[in-house]
Amino acid sequence: MKKRIIFGAVAVVSVAAVSACGSDSTTPPTVTPIVYMATLNAANERPNPNASTATGTAVYTLTGNALSYIVTVNGLSGPATASHIHVGSASVSGGVIVPFVTGQVASGNITTGTIDLSTTISNGTASITGDSLKVLLNSGNAYTNVHTALNGGGEIRGQIIKQ
Repeated sequence: MKKRIIFGAVAVVSVAAVSACGSDSTTPPTVTPIVYMATLNAANERPNPNASTATGTAVYTLTGNALSYIVTVNGLSGPATASHIHVGSASVSGGVIVPFVTGQVASGNITTGTIDLSTTISNGTASITGDSLKVLLNSGNAYTNVHTALNGGGEIRGQIIKQ
């Protein structure tokens, strides 16, 4: 009987010791992506909405410090001439904080890419840290804007909202 009790106690201690050690795996923990989205249209333009019937979406996926994006448009008045992330709430027009290289199309994907948020992002005249951009995205204080020759101030715009 004593042998069974001692054997049982040793078994329990052994299992507890192995459990406490954790895994020997070197696989890093998985990071759950965060998705942000902007619905683009002319009515969202500030300070002056325009009559364009174009629409679009901008989808951002944050995984760790990598912010991947794709901006898709439909029915612009002409090829996109520029696209950016701007700082600002839904009711104001703010400055460019992240410029995109824009494909010259009126419908389809105009830009895709990944921004490294472990670095400082520059628009040529100003810069922002990746951490500051994350704060703007999480608070809803950034928007995507697409420009055309006919609508140089912006043809369609949408606030970037955490999903």
